Amino acid sequence: MSDGAPNARWTRRGRGPPMDKNILDELDARRAASRAMGTPAAIAQHKAAGKLTARERLDLLLDPGSFQEIGLLARSQHPDLNARTPADGLIAGSGTVDGRTVYVTSEDATILAGTRGRVAEAKTARVRELALIHKKPFVALMEAGAGRFQENGGAIAAAMGTRFREHFDLSGVVPQIAALMGACFGGPSFTAAQSDFVTIVRETGFMGMSGPAVVRVGIGLETTAEEIGGAERVAVERGMADHLGDTEADSIAAIRTVLSYLPSSCEERPPSVAPVSAPVETPEGQAEIVALVSENHRRAYDMRVLVRLIVDGGVYTSYRELYGPNLITAFARMSGESVGIIASNPMFMAGAMDEKAAIKARRFIDICDAFHIPLVFLTDCPGFLVGPAVEQQRMVVLASQLLNAVIGASVPQVTVVLRKAIGLAYIALGGRATRPDGIAAWPTARFDVMGTAAGVELVHGKEIACAPEPAKRRAEIVQQVEAKSSAYVAAEMALIDDVIHPAETRGFILKTLQRARARIVPGFKRRIMP
Repeated sequence: MSDGAPNARWTRRGRGPPMDKNILDELDARRAASRAMGTPAAIAQHKAAGKLTARERLDLLLDPGSFQEIGLLARSQHPDLNARTPADGLIAGSGTVDGRTVYVTSEDATILAGTRGRVAEAKTARVRELALIHKKPFVALMEAGAGRFQENGGAIAAAMGTRFREHFDLSGVVPQIAALMGACFGGPSFTAAQSDFVTIVRETGFMGMSGPAVVRVGIGLETTAEEIGGAERVAVERGMADHLGDTEADSIAAIRTVLSYLPSSCEERPPSVAPVSAPVETPEGQAEIVALVSENHRRAYDMRVLVRLIVDGGVYTSYRELYGPNLITAFARMSGESVGIIASNPMFMAGAMDEKAAIKARRFIDICDAFHIPLVFLTDCPGFLVGPAVEQQRMVVLASQLLNAVIGASVPQVTVVLRKAIGLAYIALGGRATRPDGIAAWPTARFDVMGTAAGVELVHGKEIACAPEPAKRRAEIVQQVEAKSSAYVAAEMALIDDVIHPAETRGFILKTLQRARARIVPGFKRRIMP
């Protein structure tokens, strides 16, 4: 009777005896082993290179205590690798950034040099699946080598590539963010290319189709990771990264900032914050904006100053700042709402449009449209570059893609022309034909089908050459043409909505966006092409 009494007592209370402590101890031991990541030597080598561990990166990205891990106990199922692959070299799960849920993966380069295993791919697929189901952003912190040949070689490769479909399914539905923290040749680079915002870490981040070893075997060429896809090449020359971080912490901070402008999914509006006054709303700011732009169209100025003057708190976040600096693309807030700024910058190439400007403007517009962020165009552009060199870049196609993006965008749009509004570039930068919700010009603005000098030479070249004083006659004709192209003439013809004082620029933009706000209708619009 006494031997059965405890069982009877547990049964009467509705529960059985406690679980064997050895079972719980085993769970704790398995968890600890998976959290330990690579060997102490591998971790020390990783940190000696100035890098954070995969878990330290997550600690920086996510709000404290918010991380919920998925697949902690995962390991490679290859018998030679099982004991050496805690979490299979990939940390995955969800957490919050400024209180909003995100799904995240962080690759662990201390496990088998960051090679990617099949179990890790299954974990990543699971996280992408949940991001899609729950309509939350997906963030990938990447430092991965090629797929492990031991696990992926042979006919099983016939099933590879589902990651590309998964990224496509996420595209335009939730924000996709990628950080290249180390060598990310092959698959990770494609993950980055399919993402909406990409940051790469200076000196340690690399991006490309294949790394040096594959290039050497494939085509017999000795090369370096830097030559193939060093961070500065990727961000400055090729425009495949949208942000260049000086450190890993810098790149992670950029991710948090960009997420703050974006909704969690296309089903939501961008998050609003408390409005903050702009520098132009002070007497000093008004004096600065009036003094910024000269009526002399050949005199350069820095458009970044104007952007700072008119946005909330003077704060904005550049998108591809180092690629095509003749055009500014940036996220900012106006009256607490997210906006996308697209602005000519006469400090570089006189603000002319080249292939780089067209590429980054098209993609930025697609992102803003997909996630319901209004567009603000600040135009001072002498036109698209011309000549054999730019034609070699397929400029006609790139300009057409940009035009399609601007015309097809359904978010509110407002355009302010500061000086030059010339030809096709004017149209591509929010011209009247694209049907902006508001279009105004400063008194210094001029509109024309081509640059004044070129037009005068084409039409009046012979007359000028035959004149007794060619220079004088050219100047007279130029003056006449410029008078006909002024903002006042455009306003008289009702081809623009108003001519405004420079200090009225922020007010004009805010009022236009407020009355056009009904155009923001949450829902899926488009995939975002790389």
